[in-house]
Amino acid sequence: MVETVLLIDDDKATQYVHKRIITKHNKFKNILTFLSGSIALDYLKSINVNFTKKPQLIFLDLNMPGMNGWEFIEQYNGLCNSITRGNKLIILSTSNDPIDISRSREIDNVNDFISKPLSIAILD
Repeated sequence: MVETVLLIDDDKATQYVHKRIITKHNKFKNILTFLSGSIALDYLKSINVNFTKKPQLIFLDLNMPGMNGWEFIEQYNGLCNSITRGNKLIILSTSNDPIDISRSREIDNVNDFISKPLSIAILD
């Protein structure tokens, strides 16, 4: 069972749908949602300080205002290894751009690139 999942997406409706899908799947316990990458980074940075449970799985949208997904990944890669070690970071995006997919494969901390919408079949 995955203890903690982060869902980072600026669209509330998409967050709601994806959270429901993740919740219906029996392998996930806690689902935390963030409307921006910067708020999610603040959460991740507080893990050691507040003894907050670190996520095992992060779903990240690419196209967000303010800090986009690529900028989040750049900041994420600079976090303490104790925070990022063992996490799976999955890009969950509407982008089907081959450049985005190729770029994601070149980043060590990115485990997969999935096109929206998320589904139970994908989670299996």
